[in-house]
Amino acid sequence: MKTTWRALTEIRLRSSDDVAHGGAPADGRDHLWIPYNRTTRERLVRAVELGNRLHGPATHWIENRQA
Repeated sequence: MKTTWRALTEIRLRSSDDVAHGGAPADGRDHLWIPYNRTTRERLVRAVELGNRLHGPATHWIENRQA
C-alpha cells in the first residue's frame, strides 16, 4: 500500500499599514492562520474584496504558508 503525504497549507487575511482597525496595534492586522480549504479560501476572498472596496485597491490580500 502506497502512502501519499500532503502538506498542510494555512491562509490568513492581511491588510496594509494604511488601514485603521479601531485603534488596534499594528499586530492586529495579522489575522490568525487557518487551515486552507475551499470554504475558508472563498470566505477570505470575499473579505479581501470588501476590504479593498472600503479602504482602497490592494489594501487587503491573502497570504498562505506551508504548516
